[in-house]
Amino acid sequence: MKKYTFILLYLLFASTTIAQSDFAVGLNGSVNFPTGQFADFNIGYGGDVHFLYLLGNSTIFSLAAGYNTFSLDVDRFNERAKELGLNAQFDVDSKFSTIPILLGAKWYFLQAKKHNLYIMLEAGLYSYQLSFKGTANIISPSGNSISINLPEIDEKGTKTMLKISGGYLYFFAKHWFIDASAGYIVLTNAFAVNEPVNPEDPDAIYGVVGTLNYITVQAGINYRF
Repeated sequence: MKKYTFILLYLLFASTTIAQSDFAVGLNGSVNFPTGQFADFNIGYGGDVHFLYLLGNSTIFSLAAGYNTFSLDVDRFNERAKELGLNAQFDVDSKFSTIPILLGAKWYFLQAKKHNLYIMLEAGLYSYQLSFKGTANIISPSGNSISINLPEIDEKGTKTMLKISGGYLYFFAKHWFIDASAGYIVLTNAFAVNEPVNPEDPDAIYGVVGTLNYITVQAGINYRF
């Protein structure tokens, strides 16, 4: 009886050990490149922490939470305003930050003992905050400069997002592996700053709601239990 009890305990311990080895945790750093309407902002930076479940030899499920921040490209903002015929110089500060929470899955399409290429799809929610403040220096026909305070914007919310990416895994030790990827992110119903479009009213800067997109390049390290 003791012999069978020992065998059962051994099998239970072994199965628990195998199950634990299917889980991993990690962190990524990211460099983000705004595109389209979002291109008025500078390159952003951020990162995430994530929990992984490795299913078999072809799929990884993930749960990730991160933070990203962007700042307005003031020079580009002034160029756009000048193109619209505004005789004004803007001195503004605007930041856009997000906290995404994403569920996703990775699928390997090229496998080797230590190397894997994959594609990944993630979806979830992101909380955002947009701030905007500053002044506009209006140049009068006589050449004088008139400074006016622009209306401040402080907007917060939570919306949905989508991320599609491809990457590379390298297992360099028994429990450790590196993950490098590039992805395309879609932020739905994001609140952003729109440059003034009325030359008669340079302080008419307002928030607009729309889809924002950016390309992200990430690299990180993971530990498999």
